Amino acid sequence: YGLEPYAMAADVYSQPPYVGRGGWSWYTGAAGWLHRAAIESILGLKMTAHGLCFTPCLPAHWPRAEITLVREGRTMRFVLVRQSADAVRTTWGSQGVGFLAVGEHLAWAALPPHAVFVVPLEGAPMG
Repeated sequence: YGLEPYAMAADVYSQPPYVGRGGWSWYTGAAGWLHRAAIESILGLKMTAHGLCFTPCLPAHWPRAEITLVREGRTMRFVLVRQSADAVRTTWGSQGVGFLAVGEHLAWAALPPHAVFVVPLEGAPMG
């Protein structure tokens, strides 16, 4: 359920020999806007110069989503799961991860080179 880059066609041909083929996918900027919409609207990532937080709105049928951010020599993996905070701590507590509540600010600039956080989504809005 992680997000991967996909080409987005801005124009689909209807005349032979190119029927059904798309064009101008990366040239219009449409793919960049789609990527930004997914990161900011669906995953709810808000990132500043020194911090970040998540206010996700995952589709109702997504049990989880993951995103890995690389910034200034740090690799930060975030797993958003549709579980309660208690269930997340029970499931993930022994795996050496951090926990981040929806809307909680995280000072990413102070993190070690590799960090993993789990974000419980019970009660978070669904798309």
